[in-house]
Amino acid sequence: MNDVNHPVPILEAQSIRKVFDRSDGQLVVLDGCDFSLEKGQAVAVVGQSGSGKSTLLNILGALDHSTSGKILHSGKLLDFGRRQVVDQWRTHQVGFVFQSHMLLPDFTSRENLLLPARRQGPVTSVIRERAQNFLETMGLQDRADHLPGELSGGEQQRIAVARAFMNKPSIVLADEPFGNLDQKIGGHLGEMLFGLRDKEGTSLVIVTHDRHLAQQADKTMKLENGKLVSVD
Repeated sequence: MNDVNHPVPILEAQSIRKVFDRSDGQLVVLDGCDFSLEKGQAVAVVGQSGSGKSTLLNILGALDHSTSGKILHSGKLLDFGRRQVVDQWRTHQVGFVFQSHMLLPDFTSRENLLLPARRQGPVTSVIRERAQNFLETMGLQDRADHLPGELSGGEQQRIAVARAFMNKPSIVLADEPFGNLDQKIGGHLGEMLFGLRDKEGTSLVIVTHDRHLAQQADKTMKLENGKLVSVD
């Protein structure tokens, strides 16, 4: 039985294996990955390009499923055979930040921020106020009615970061979130990301090549030969 000294992880992966079938045979990307994320913890995942970091992140966020292994949220197994249940879990519990901002081009900054909330139901005045607070936190209150094409790359990604937190998810998964930005802007956005994580009490998993960004996490894991190993 878990107690206060051994809390149940907010997110856990057990023996994750991912195999892709190719014309020249099978490609084993993940080969028995174990992963554990505590409530409020930030974990950085590093590794060489092509090592499977994005694949792992997609499996952790139920955007993809593993060939074998288990994903648990707060000790409860995610049943990938129940697609609607998994989709609901992802909508309510997980926020995503990708390398590309993934903003809808015909929606304003404010409208893009409100998209996750719209998937859950009517947009209330409380939700609108939360979106406005995020715009102010990210220094974009003057850009609220601008389309993505009218924003700089850094501004677009600021909206993407804030959007990941809009629904008060228990977990935010970030995949090379600042890889397309220069080091100075990426560093500033990294501070914003970790600041929101602290303010919201959200658990964070961040895949990155940026050593400085990884150092801000509570723990760093390296994906190597299909397995995760701690580098702390």
